Amino acid sequence: MNAWNGTDNQSDAASGITCYKFEDMKKIVEEHEPNVVLVDVREPSEYSVVRIPGSINVPYRSHPDAFALDPLEFKKQIGISKPDISKELIFYCASGKRGGEAQKVAHTSGYSNTSLYPGSMNDWVAHGGDKLSI
Repeated sequence: MNAWNGTDNQSDAASGITCYKFEDMKKIVEEHEPNVVLVDVREPSEYSVVRIPGSINVPYRSHPDAFALDPLEFKKQIGISKPDISKELIFYCASGKRGGEAQKVAHTSGYSNTSLYPGSMNDWVAHGGDKLSI
């Protein structure tokens, strides 16, 4: 049992991936965790409408292999510095699919501390995250 099917366990037992819920994400955002990078993998047009505060945008559809790029090429293509490999990357999208795919690419590319927010933006907005003054 895990966060994918709504239980309290925050780890996907089959894969060992930590899965965060809304309250966890809210706390991370409020505390401005310096060792955590929130990675929104939706396209820029989606990201510009609503986002989790402090997140970075690395669009998966238009740049599916972004985390496999070297830092210079990442900056050239994505427009921001590539996250440090020592940080925890928490991936999310609109509903969870792209976030999971991007997490796999990052993990395969050497990011050993990757996690998911499987509820993604749908969950964030459903719980009023877009209305928080953080």
